[in-house]
Amino acid sequence: MIILNRRHLLSLAGASMALASCGQGAETSAPKITLKSAWMRPPPGSRDTSAAYLVIQNEGGADTLLSASSPLADEVQMHISEMKDDVMSMRREDAVAIPAHGTVTYTPGGRHLMVFGIQDGVKAGDKLTLTLTFKRAGVITVEGVVGSGPS
Repeated sequence: MIILNRRHLLSLAGASMALASCGQGAETSAPKITLKSAWMRPPPGSRDTSAAYLVIQNEGGADTLLSASSPLADEVQMHISEMKDDVMSMRREDAVAIPAHGTVTYTPGGRHLMVFGIQDGVKAGDKLTLTLTFKRAGVITVEGVVGSGPS
């Protein structure tokens, strides 16, 4: 038979709570999202569609990217390009997981933002504004450039 006094019970209770909270910090802590290196290719010729890229850096808890928009366009969709059986394909993503203390990079040939209905006259050197909506972090806006890479 084990007999525990009050001090032992309090120590066990404290240790149990500490163990229960172990590993939950990354899951429950608030995300700390930073957007950087935003850019969009100039739409080719008279087309009104292009692709935009950026880096999403998270120094906090996990989050989910839900949508994107830009005042330069009618619609912005999240897409990913993937190679399967020697064929490159592109598919739309409804949501993108942003890992705790991780980075998600939107780059040519991988994840990217498809930009549809771009306003007439948008050209290299113009300012790009992207607004991203996250499940936990809310709405975050980043400024970038229309061109051949981040400024």
